[in-house]
Amino acid sequence: MASKGFGDWKNILDWMRHHETSLEHIKCMSQWMELESRLQKNQIIDKHVQQELNKERNHWKDVMVRIFSLVKTLAKQNLTFRGKNEKLRVDGNGNFLSFIDSMAEWDPVMREHVRSFEDGESRYHYLSNRIQNELIAMIADEIKGKIIQKIQSAKYYSVIVDCTPDISHHEQMTLILRCVDVSAASPKIEEFFLTFLIVNNTSGEGLFSEIQNVLIALDLNIDDVRGQGWKILEDMVGGLTVKSLSHTRWESHVECVKAIRFQAPKIRDALVYIAETTDDPKTQKAMGIEASFPTKKRRVIKRKKFFDKAPEIVDEAVDLSPEESFRISYFLQVMDQALYSLETRFEQFHKYEQTFGFLFDLEKLKSASDESLKAYCVNLEASLKHGNHYDVIGDDLFFELSVLRDALPQHYKRPIEVLNFLKETEECYPNSWIGYQILLTVPVSVASAERSFSKLKIIKSYLRSTMSQERLNGLAIISIERELVRNLDYENLVKEFVEKEGRKIMS
Repeated sequence: MASKGFGDWKNILDWMRHHETSLEHIKCMSQWMELESRLQKNQIIDKHVQQELNKERNHWKDVMVRIFSLVKTLAKQNLTFRGKNEKLRVDGNGNFLSFIDSMAEWDPVMREHVRSFEDGESRYHYLSNRIQNELIAMIADEIKGKIIQKIQSAKYYSVIVDCTPDISHHEQMTLILRCVDVSAASPKIEEFFLTFLIVNNTSGEGLFSEIQNVLIALDLNIDDVRGQGWKILEDMVGGLTVKSLSHTRWESHVECVKAIRFQAPKIRDALVYIAETTDDPKTQKAMGIEASFPTKKRRVIKRKKFFDKAPEIVDEAVDLSPEESFRISYFLQVMDQALYSLETRFEQFHKYEQTFGFLFDLEKLKSASDESLKAYCVNLEASLKHGNHYDVIGDDLFFELSVLRDALPQHYKRPIEVLNFLKETEECYPNSWIGYQILLTVPVSVASAERSFSKLKIIKSYLRSTMSQERLNGLAIISIERELVRNLDYENLVKEFVEKEGRKIMS
């Protein structure tokens, strides 16, 4: 059957029984069983060679585990890797090789590894800058894979982006995803840093294009993005509907925003009055202003008058005092811009409150009448509608909340507590589970984006301004996502490294 082939398939069972009872088959099977038994007991003819191979394999495994650990530690602490040269036991060889030298002094594994390379017994040392980049990328990919798995498990997520120039004058956009981690025993809100992106087009369309491309590359469904920041634009670009990410987000509690918003104009007028009427140097010093404005001679520009120009529209130069110039040109402009930004944030927070307020405020949920509660649910259904897809069904959500608000313990005050309660009874309240999950997915601040910029300035400093984007992203995700780094499995990383490169590290 193996050499000549077989065409009589009608009688295949008879031929198989004949083959299994043949002397040749029984002889081969007995030889194979004997070999299998010897392999298990390590009683083969080349067992000494196999022992040496296993010893060499374990040695390289121990070496790579230590190198992976060193790369992870340096990246977590935001330390530089390379120095002026890339040779062992030489001053100025950088943190990475310096720590290898230090480990070789007391660790027998690294001591033997360094000795075998220096004596020419091995051609491989895996300490070059290229290998460093590969190990950084592998650790970063492992962390990113865990993050993507959590987001895909949560399904719904929101996007937080912000831009800042780096030391090389490239516009860097940070991408952070927020979701409710439902894979844990108790659901919790998580914000994960994913990458920095160099953007050349900072318009709404340009930023959205970059976000869309990276989400597709990460195998994330852009239709699962939720939050008040995503708005459908009516403009059609190239026949496709474009989405734009609004830069306004909720940064404070609604009551605080309301108080500041209504008091801000009065605060502005009061500051103007104090600045104009206060002559006490101590008060002015406490306010952070100078006791007096410096005066300097200003050249008055005189415009030539023409005989046919109307007197009422002659633009005469106005000579303002230093105090008045500061008030008009600086103070009022800054205050008006702050008021405008606050008003914009208040409007969007007010819209958020109209959509999710009845879920966020448990007292409001419990005290709402049936008519009001049903109107809230129908409004939430319309707000979360995406094309022909509905995240929640308003009528079903109304019936669920009517039962849920009586079933909730009295001491529950926060939405996350309700979500923990719903996790145990998710099948009973499917619409409520989705509603509260989306509620907690909406970002409330951009603090995580600002923290990522702090890491950017530490990692890509003026001494490392030529760092590649791939290395920057790898170091950034290792430094920022430290909780996930602690649970890295070095065994899998070493195995993946060997399989990926296809190297014969056993010389």
